[in-house]
Amino acid sequence: MASGEGEGWEAVVRAEVGSEWWDDPDGADLRARFKAFTGQRSDWPQPKLLFWKDLILRVARRLRLCSAPAHLVTSAWFARPGGLTPLCLPQVLEEMRADGDILLKSELNDPTSGNLYQLVRRMSQLVVISRRPIAPEDILVFKSLVEDRSADIVRQLSDSHWTSTCIVTISKFNSFFLDQEDAYAALCYLVQFGKARYFVAQKQDTVQGVKFALSTTRVTAVSKLDHDALHLVWTEEKLQQQLDALDRRWEISRRRALASYKSGDKQSAYRHVKQSKLFSQSRRRCTQLLERVEEVVSLIASADSTKKVYEAIRIGIQAMKEKNISIEEVNIHLKEIDELVAAQREVDAALESIPLHSLDSEENIEEEFRELEAELQDEIPPMQVQGPVSHANEEAPNEAIESLSDNLSKVKLEAI
Repeated sequence: MASGEGEGWEAVVRAEVGSEWWDDPDGADLRARFKAFTGQRSDWPQPKLLFWKDLILRVARRLRLCSAPAHLVTSAWFARPGGLTPLCLPQVLEEMRADGDILLKSELNDPTSGNLYQLVRRMSQLVVISRRPIAPEDILVFKSLVEDRSADIVRQLSDSHWTSTCIVTISKFNSFFLDQEDAYAALCYLVQFGKARYFVAQKQDTVQGVKFALSTTRVTAVSKLDHDALHLVWTEEKLQQQLDALDRRWEISRRRALASYKSGDKQSAYRHVKQSKLFSQSRRRCTQLLERVEEVVSLIASADSTKKVYEAIRIGIQAMKEKNISIEEVNIHLKEIDELVAAQREVDAALESIPLHSLDSEENIEEEFRELEAELQDEIPPMQVQGPVSHANEEAPNEAIESLSDNLSKVKLEAI
């Protein structure tokens, strides 16, 4: 991978861990952290294990990676002069794999394969009980980093798409990642966990695309409308690339025409002016085509949303028929709900309109409590003793009232 075979990771590691102990290969702190784990799993030092797990993810995030070959993580990222490497990293990677922090790309389904192959592969993975250890040539897929990148893609696509799904070409999807290999590893994860779908539109040109979910729900199956939308999106990208190229050539022709005119070469200036006019005409035609394609793409998105709304209405009507509910009953319930909502809003408005200074003072409130106490005492009927009463219920009415009065008098009312 580009990020794993060039310069950069050593500076990233130094920035993450600090240069105090990293630049001292003979230091006790560095050698203690580079030692292998010994004994049983329960005897491993937990701070050391968490240190390496967190550092691996932080370095990968700084390098903008979602995946990396295992041999680079264990032998290159943290290598020190003299060939000194952390001997505990293979065990750390196995722990991260057991915790679900990393997955092997070889264990993920190939999104470009058929549905039958993916089903057979999943069934075979369920049968396998024991897992082989991580090999140096394995590609590690960092789960949390893929999900973070996926959330970032959703945020970017949501700015220009108002539907629950978005269709992009494979080149557009790859542009969100550092390189094509990293994008493919992330695509394997997203497809396997239902957050994206890979498909190919077969027309005059074979176009690869990805249907991406812009919500937390699983992405829906690919439809014929999605194939048409992918081909239009691909055409839109091609037209935009052509328009950008025409813009550059138009600007170059204008500059050359001006330079030739200033140098006195009127024939060359005339030729460049003519070329710039031809480029301008091509730009105009390309812009018109691009606008038409964008309009069709928008119409397809609207049609898809209309189809979903129609489907929801159809399901609602079917449910009403099954429950023997008429439209009139639904309208009555909706009207009652509207009236309740309106009444609640009036109550809320009335409560908000009460000024704070209208609240009585604490002395007035206590006076009201005493009057309430007298009223309650007059209304309580005389107690008829029918026999001995247990000690737990010996409290007299007057004592209960006094206790209630004392408790209420201690209540402190505050402005809401």
